[in-house]
Formats: sequence, structure tokens, C-alpha cells
Amino acid sequence: MPMVQEFLKDLEKVVNVDAGTACTEGVKQVAETFKQHYESIGFTAKLVDLGDKVGPALFATNKPEATHYDVMLNAHLDTVFPAGTVAVRPMSIKGDRAYGPGVLDCKAGCMTIFYALKNLPKETLDKLSILVACNPDEETGSVSSHDWLKECASKSDRALIFEPAREGGELVCARKGSSTYKITFHGVSAHAGNNPERGRDAIYAMVKFIAAVKELADWDRGITLNFGMVRGGTVANVVADFAETELDLRVWNDDDYNEVNAKIMELAKKEWVAGVTQEIVEKNHHGAMPLSEATKAMAGLIEEAAKLEGFDIAWVKAGGASDGNTTASMGVPTLDGLGPVGGEMHCDREYLEINSIEKHIKVAERFLTLIAERK
Repeated sequence: MPMVQEFLKDLEKVVNVDAGTACTEGVKQVAETFKQHYESIGFTAKLVDLGDKVGPALFATNKPEATHYDVMLNAHLDTVFPAGTVAVRPMSIKGDRAYGPGVLDCKAGCMTIFYALKNLPKETLDKLSILVACNPDEETGSVSSHDWLKECASKSDRALIFEPAREGGELVCARKGSSTYKITFHGVSAHAGNNPERGRDAIYAMVKFIAAVKELADWDRGITLNFGMVRGGTVANVVADFAETELDLRVWNDDDYNEVNAKIMELAKKEWVAGVTQEIVEKNHHGAMPLSEATKAMAGLIEEAAKLEGFDIAWVKAGGASDGNTTASMGVPTLDGLGPVGGEMHCDREYLEINSIEKHIKVAERFLTLIAERK
């Protein structure tokens, strides 16, 4: 059977399992399927328990005795789709595209890793120590797998993340760091007509805080701040005693994060309206995935691998975070977007470009071969 057809047959088996992050049994089934795949090519594989809120992660390696690895390969097992989605729209193929829940994000990425390793000759594998880490909760922020991914990265010289390539085929060489904050304001309610002076307006304090924080944005440096949610008060004729907002911060490097985060925290301590207090919580933080000199060198090796396979590689810098931010936070050179091409992720139009499958398998395979040859 031609490789791409075999790939699609294997892909269908995992796409046709409801594997939304909350579908823990479905995620476990997908992990178990990949465990069996890796064991079939001589790898040692195991499921990793990350707690009862998520399904298991998958760990696989060709060198079970290794304590350090030449490369870490990552993609995620979960999707954004709820239970019952597969019954409505299982994987299908129309023309040059495959459709289905998670067909691109990120089941195809998981399968690309496996096929690249499956195709490597034994003499190449013997020269390498490879770690495969597929986590079960990327779509909800990798909260349960964050520490495990950091542990895996700390044992690796480099990391490749098999999130989908961009719709134009570009790979990702850098990602912005991101943080999300929740800021809550507490005031005093009062009748807006009879005795407004007794009130302490939480909404007004929030508005003044938002205006001050927005001044920290610097488009030239790529520092952006977005208040995507605000709420407060009850009705128009009552001075609001409560308000809250959520803030999204994006930066290209950790120095900018440290600078802006410190300023946000200082502004959160300020009294914006007499009698109104506020509290701030940083809900999550992903360090930047920078284009370091070591990452540039690795990108050059990817480009060389692609040329040897008859392809050209283009790169983009992305504003969104991925598990690549986590591996990069450990000082590990990281590249992302190694998975096949497609589009319309996170909706019922999600598709995989079938003619991109072999290209991405071969680039990954050749990259690993070059690492082995130059050890």
C-alpha cells in the first residue's frame, strides 16, 4: 500500500475517536493506538498518568536506557471537539482534502511523527536517542502536561513541534509569549440618583485602569495588550460595587514580558477611585519561543533537509502560543509547524491537504538523518 494511503488509513482510526480534552477515555484510546504503533517499530512506549482531569500522555523512545535525547518530537492527542462529534461527521475524503474533527490539529501531526520514525533505517535510529512526547490537553492550555513537557524538554538537545504548518505551507520559527490576567475591582454600591456620593464606582476604576494599561502597548516591539472581557454592575441606576476584566498580553521575548508585567502589577496596586480596591491574578503564562542563534542553526538544517527532498521552506513568526513555548522556556532550540498543511482548524470545515503529507514526513525523516550523520 502506498505510504500516503496507509497514513490516511491509520489517521482515520484516530480521527474517528472523540478526543476533545474532556473526553478522557477517547484521548486514552488514541494514546493507546499510538503506543501500539510505536511498539510495532521497536520503540518502548508507555502511557503517562497526568491526573484525573485529563487523559494520559504518550511517551515513546528508541533508547529506553537514555537519560538525555538528541531530539524531542511533540504533538498533542486532544482536539477541541465535544463528545458526539465523530458520529455527526467522521473522517471523510473529498478530492485532495481529508476532513474530520482534529484531522489536522493535531492527529496528522501525531501521525507524521510516527511515520517519519517508522521510515528511518535502523542504522540511523541506532545513532540517535529520540523522545516522543504527545500530550492530552494542549487545547485547554496544557495545564496538566506543562511540567511533564518541561521535564521532557530539559532532557533534550532540540525540539520539533508538529502543530500544523500554515495554510501557505510555512513553518513557525518563533512564537510570542503570552499571559492572561484577571483583574477584579471592589467598590461600594449606592443609589445613582438619591445618594451617588455614597458609592465607590468599581466600573470607573476599571475603565481608568484599562486606559493606563493600554498605554503600555508598543507596536514596533510587538507588545500588544487586549482586554477581551469586561463586566460589572447590575443596573444603570446603581453605582457598581463590582467589576472585572481579563487582559491578554503578547510579547516577542521574555525581557519585554518582565518589563511589561512589572508595570501591570504596579498599575494594579494604584488607587484609581477612592474607596475602590482591586486584585490581579496572572491566570497563565507562556514564555516566548524566540528565534535564538541555536534555533536559526536548526532552521538552517530543516531548510537543508527540505532541499535534499526537493522542497523549499518558508518561515513565519506567530503571535499565538503552543507547546513550543514550553520547550523553548527550558532553553531548548525549538521549531514548530512541522505537521502537514491544512486549514479551518477548530470548526467543522477543518481540513488536511493530502498532498502535503509525504512532504512533511520526508522533511522530518531527512532532518533526523542529518542529525545522525553529524553526531
